[in-house]
Amino acid sequence: MFTSGQQLFALFFITVFVIAIGYQFYQDHKKNKALFKGTYLVLIAVIVLMVGYVLLNKAFR
Repeated sequence: MFTSGQQLFALFFITVFVIAIGYQFYQDHKKNKALFKGTYLVLIAVIVLMVGYVLLNKAFR
């Protein structure tokens, strides 16, 4: 479906994007701690929902 070059580009892009977003979040978190209360709970909830979705899809296939 995708060539190896496209897969490599996607992997590189996602890696750099996640690192950049994480770095910016870390910088903003240091400056404005009050704005980031509860963000870890939201992250955990999103991850749980994603895992649940994948498990339900695999269970009903």
